[in-house]
This record gives sequence, structure tokens and C-alpha cells, in this order.
Amino acid sequence: MRNSNSFIRKVIILLSGVLVTSLLFFIAMSSTYNTFYQQSILSSVDSVSTNWTNEIDRRLNAIYERVYDLSATIYRKSEVRSGSDPMSIDVRGEIQDDAELTMMTSDDMSVLFVVDTESDLYLYYSNNALPRPIDVAIKLFAQQYCLDHFSSIGNRVFEVVDVLDAGYYYKAVKLGKYIIGAMSDCRIYSLNGSFDNIDGDTCLIKSPEGYVLCQGDPSLSEHIIADKGASYMNKSYAISVNKQQFANAETVFIRKSDGISIPWRLVSIFMIADSALCVFLVFLSIRMINKKVKGPISELVKADDRLSQGDFEYKLNAADAGSSEFEELYSSFNQMSDQIQNLTIETYDAQIKRQQNQLKMLRAQVKPHTFLNAINTINNMTYTGKPEDIRRYIAAFASFTRYMMYKAKDWTSLGDELKNIESYVSMQKIRFPNSIEFTWDCPTEMLEEQIPYLILFSLVENSFKHAMTLVNTMYMSISGEYYEEEGFKGIRLIEEDNGPGFSKEAMEKLISAEADDPFTKEHLGLTNVRYSLNLIYQRDDLLRISNKEEGGARIELLIPETEIDDEITGM
Repeated sequence: MRNSNSFIRKVIILLSGVLVTSLLFFIAMSSTYNTFYQQSILSSVDSVSTNWTNEIDRRLNAIYERVYDLSATIYRKSEVRSGSDPMSIDVRGEIQDDAELTMMTSDDMSVLFVVDTESDLYLYYSNNALPRPIDVAIKLFAQQYCLDHFSSIGNRVFEVVDVLDAGYYYKAVKLGKYIIGAMSDCRIYSLNGSFDNIDGDTCLIKSPEGYVLCQGDPSLSEHIIADKGASYMNKSYAISVNKQQFANAETVFIRKSDGISIPWRLVSIFMIADSALCVFLVFLSIRMINKKVKGPISELVKADDRLSQGDFEYKLNAADAGSSEFEELYSSFNQMSDQIQNLTIETYDAQIKRQQNQLKMLRAQVKPHTFLNAINTINNMTYTGKPEDIRRYIAAFASFTRYMMYKAKDWTSLGDELKNIESYVSMQKIRFPNSIEFTWDCPTEMLEEQIPYLILFSLVENSFKHAMTLVNTMYMSISGEYYEEEGFKGIRLIEEDNGPGFSKEAMEKLISAEADDPFTKEHLGLTNVRYSLNLIYQRDDLLRISNKEEGGARIELLIPETEIDDEITGM
């Protein structure tokens, strides 16, 4: 009696199941074919919708940058603190020139305005294409609405407001006693001229107050299912909803899908041909399995049993395999037997490689946004008419770039890291005059000490991100000393600023985060530093954060006294 657990019996059952599966597949084809078609439509709609949403966010971010630049100009030219003197006529003229130039160079901005909340100063600039009644209505709306609806200078999120039954993206920021804002007509963000195959499609912008039409048929909004995001089908309409990054709104893209017909005659012919082929393959497979599979498999089972008993010298003869496939299996088994004794070493090497790749990833996060911000700053400075500032900024940027782009090792001297930080601070001082004070104090002999590349720069960049404002001067200092305590001997670097310090929630997250989890969203730079130190030194107590009694953040960076081995900790 044939063994019911034999390999051949199982293969026969499996191959026989191919025929049954094929029949069931074609029976179910009528109900699944339309589903696949709908998924294809949804994929196409989601792609267009995502690209459209990203395009709107990019253009809104450009408007915000122009508002930010105008705010920076006001900060440099006028006193912004509450109770200060009103803006002079000369400064008002310079602000007007900057605003008019901004309006001329922006196709997306409908209006730009500046309001002094302590006087009757109201500077308003609009696109020449706006009809007179609409222009007057927007002017009155912006003057009143901005007094209660504004955000901090670092908030990039727009609102969607309604003026004369038309939707506008609205953004206003408060800088001292001034409110600087801009509005953009939602209708200019239609897909026409930007994407292909959009004729007949409907594009809407959904805000908390309702829907704003960009193009198409507004009545199709009745097909939108409330509180259902992502992509879905409703009757014959494909609908894609995306959350905007730079607006308190969602984009809604609607496309009507055409029905499809299933070619039943072709399906029947294919079913018959497939059934006949499956029957032939079953019998052919049974014959080949008996001849080419059963014997070699028995040898493999025997060899596996010997290997499990610790006989690593046992080998299979590839010449007896009977087929090229089993020759490869025999050869693979022999190689496995030879290599299994080295498995521990290879596993250790793989772990080191993973750590190297993680260090690459962490350090790669430092560079791109810094370079992009610098290039954008140079572009904005071309409008100021101060070539000397531009030349000094480019010189500092060149020195900064050489260090960031051409550093070949994972280690650098403390002196070189401080020089790079000075270049970075010089760039920020040119960008924000009279807003930054930076000092450092380290013993001369310590400047030759080796520290991980960019580890100290990340602390400085974190301070600029969280302590820098356009109103108050930021004071930042770095000090260093040789330091020893129980369980540690090396150097201690202390970075301090006069910002708001760490919030209670931020400190709890940074202190309680797992040592092998570098991706805490708030203070990402500090979590990356902590994780990098853990990878290099296998310690998670080398980064210490606190708040100073007089206000501001204090960060201690401990660098152990150890021999540097680039082959192990390098990238």
C-alpha cells in the first residue's frame, strides 16, 4: 500500500488541484474582473490626485516664503515691539517696493497685506486681474479677519476662507505689533494645463466650512462620503481624498469611470484549453517525479540527517543527482556544510554592516535640508541689493560645503568641527543681522581631540531650530573640558542657548526613548545624536539634556577616551 505521507502522493494531489483551481478561477472571474478594473481606475485617480495635492502644497509653501521674507524685511527696517514708534514714511516706501515686486513675481498670490495693530497703518497690495468689487471686498475682509486669525512666524499652514462665495487660501503671521498676510484664489489651482487626461474631471478643496470648486461639476460633491479618506468608489465615480500638508484642508478629485464588458466567449475557450493543458501536465509530472525526483530527494534526506548529527564532512556526489536542478541542490548542500562552522563570524560581520548603514542614514539626514535652506537664502538675498552680504554669505557657504561634502572619515578634530560651526553661524548672522551671538571656549590642546563627524554641529543646528526667533537675540555658547567621573573618562562639550528650553513633554520623550530607536519626531537632531553615540560607543548615557535656571537649554556631550577604529565604526 502506497504511503499516504509520501512526497509523490502529495505532488499528485497538488497538481490535480491545479485543474480545480483553474475552473474555480474562471467561475469567479465575472465578480473579480470588475474589481481589478476599479482598482486600476483608483490607482490612476490617486496618482493624479497626489500629484495635484503636492503641487498645491509646493505653491502654498512658496507664498509662505514670500510672506516670511517680507516679515524679515519689516523686522530689519522697523521696530516691531509693542509700543514702539509707527513705521516711518521712508521704511513704508521700502516695504511697498518689496511688496509690489513680490506681487509682480508671483502668479499665485492674489493679495498681500501688512497691518499695524497699534495704529491705522494698513498696507494692501492686490493682483491687477482682480475685479474692483472683489478687490474692495477682500481688502475689507483681510483688515478685519487678520486681527483674530493669525499664527506664529514658524507656522506654514494656510486656512481656506470664503469671500463673496469664492474660496481663498489665507495665511497671516504676527511679528510683534505687525500682522503680515497673503491670500490666494483657490480657483487658480485647477488641474488644467498641469496634468494630462483631466477633461471632465472634478477638483474640489474641502475645508471645515465646506467645499470649494476648482474645476468641473460642483454637484458631484454629493457623491463624497463624509469622513472617508484615501481612495474609494461610489457608484460609477472614483474619488480620491488627500490631506494637504500646508493647509487646513483636503483635496478631492472625482473621475467618472466607464463600465466594462467581459469577453465571455474568449473566457470559455481559454477555460477549455487550460483544462486540457492541466490534465496533460498532471500525467507528465507524475512520470517525471518517479524518475527524477524520488531518488535524489531520498539522498538529500539522508544527507540532512547526517548533518543534523554533526557530521560536517559528509558530502553528496553531484554526478549522481540525475538532473541539473538536483546538481545545484547537491552543490548548495556541500557549500552549506563547509560554511556552517563560520556562521557566527558572518553573523557578527552582518551586524557591524547594519550599524554602519544606520550611521550613514543618520548622518545623511543632517545635510540635504541645510543645503536647500542656504541656496534658498542666496536666492532671496539677490532681491536685497547688497552684493557685499551675498559675497560674504557665499564665502561662508563654500567653507561650510567643503566640510560637509568632502569629509572622507567618520572622525574629525574638535577644531575642524568648530570651524565648520563658525561658518554655519556666519551664514545665519548674515541672514539675520544683529540676532545671533555665538562664543566658544575650549583648551588649545583639546582642539586636536577626535570626535564623531557632525556630532557637535547637530547640537548647534538643533538650537537654531528651537531657540532662534526674529524678535530676540539668540545667545549660544560651546565650552569644553577634560572630564572624569565614575565609569567615564574623556572630554565633555557643553552647548547652551537662551531659547525657551526643553518642554516637559520633550524631555520625557528624549529621556525615555529606546536607545536603538533614533526616530523621535520632536528634536530629531538630538535623537539622532543619541543613537549615533550608542552605535559608536555602545553606551546610551553620553548625551545629557537640561534647562538652565535663568532660562534656555543646556546639552552635555561626553566623548569617551578610546582608540578610534574606522574599520569598525566607519561608514
